[in-house]
Amino acid sequence: MLTALVAVHGLDSVDRAILDVVQTPHAYWLDLVASIVTILGQSEVVGVVALSVAIAWLRARRRGWWIPLLLAVVVVIEVVGKLVIAQDPPPGELSRSIHFLPFLESPTQYAFPSGHVARTAFLVTALRWPWAAATLAVLVMALTRVYLAEHWPSDVIGGWLLGYAVATLVHNAGSMRRE
Repeated sequence: MLTALVAVHGLDSVDRAILDVVQTPHAYWLDLVASIVTILGQSEVVGVVALSVAIAWLRARRRGWWIPLLLAVVVVIEVVGKLVIAQDPPPGELSRSIHFLPFLESPTQYAFPSGHVARTAFLVTALRWPWAAATLAVLVMALTRVYLAEHWPSDVIGGWLLGYAVATLVHNAGSMRRE
């Protein structure tokens, strides 16, 4: 439903209004903190974490050691979404990002869904973080992406739904197999 609304630009005015509110506080220190936080959602960072957890779980002979590696599924779905759903990112003049690692950035033409939020949501759900900590991690990542004007609110909601859905499907499939 959300994807369809984004594809037909049904949320454009709501997205802009929310973006304007989130960008209302403006201070260099907020730009700096948000830019640092957003590094934690880069695919390279989340990928290393997922691989490290998978290796640790494999060495510990944990049954679902491969689950963190399904981050790759999230990334593939994210990239396909960004190739086929014509949601332009916010205008460049609104950007507040400080690009610490520009060589790690892989810009795409379209913005839906947010990969940073999808990867974060997948990882905290797949690793079964406590609900409050997982929600806080995803919310902070989502707010930084909107505050920095890298994504619209609908992009970050789409990213959250994508990451959470893939991790939940994996855990549910694993639960059914054990029964």
